[in-house]
Amino acid sequence: MSQQLMQSEKNTWGKGQVLAAVLAGDVAAATISATVISPILTVIDRSVVENAAPANQHLLSTLRTNILNSVRRPRLLFATKPFLYMWTLYAATYTTANTVESIGTAITAGADRILISSITFISTCLVNVPLGVWKDVRFVQTYGRSVEQVKFSKMVGNTRPVASPTRSTYPARATSSSRTVAATFLFRDAITIFGSISLPPMLSSAVSAPDPLIPDPSTKNAAIQIFTPVLSQVVATPLHLLGLDFYTSPEGSSVERTQRIKSALLPTTAIRCARIIPAFGIGMVMNTWLRDCFHGQVRGSDSP
Repeated sequence: MSQQLMQSEKNTWGKGQVLAAVLAGDVAAATISATVISPILTVIDRSVVENAAPANQHLLSTLRTNILNSVRRPRLLFATKPFLYMWTLYAATYTTANTVESIGTAITAGADRILISSITFISTCLVNVPLGVWKDVRFVQTYGRSVEQVKFSKMVGNTRPVASPTRSTYPARATSSSRTVAATFLFRDAITIFGSISLPPMLSSAVSAPDPLIPDPSTKNAAIQIFTPVLSQVVATPLHLLGLDFYTSPEGSSVERTQRIKSALLPTTAIRCARIIPAFGIGMVMNTWLRDCFHGQVRGSDSP
């Protein structure tokens, strides 16, 4: 009897050790993936925020300048707080998705995949959405400029941020409009997550019939998984620009706000459609591949 009890405790401890190793692999995969994609995402988001206020430069010109500066001085990019904000967002998102799925699989022995997927989705949303809003608010606080600041910069012949007479009132205005900005970004993130996680499986089920254009089901599902998040940005980008404009011009009129959003809509939509590919495409593929590799090593070391 005592031998059976000792064997049971040994098996339980062994399972605990395996789960701990699996979770360590989950965290490692999430950390590496977030580190790889965060630099380009930081550059893109910075360019979009800097271009949200009226300026002489076009978005593509701003993006090109920021990319060249990051390539020439990469240490400065990795040392900035915005990079840390971006890295925290995706490291936490990937880590949550990985660990919740692993724990759910261990508890249910993989018996209820629908339950595991639902819990993973809800947990990921609870982490991603508030962190995404937090990241965007920090970005506009770091790189955003009010209309008064832009006017003053042009008066002194400088298109980059400079100290202006209205600088002292800028934080107070940003604070007063922070709730509106956060709510706008929250709605934007809800659309992005729905288009990236919930909608692709629904579309895959709806078009599961044989298709002469794309006969391979796996290829069709992969195309849906890649392009559906991209197309979701057509709806999410106006909300993104609206949130930025609420921050940079909290007292602007609706007509002026609409004109600013319309002028930046097409290039910003194109940039955000491209941005979603590393965030929910390359990043997720890399995270999944690394996670499978780490899990394979754990299973190999655990086998007799």
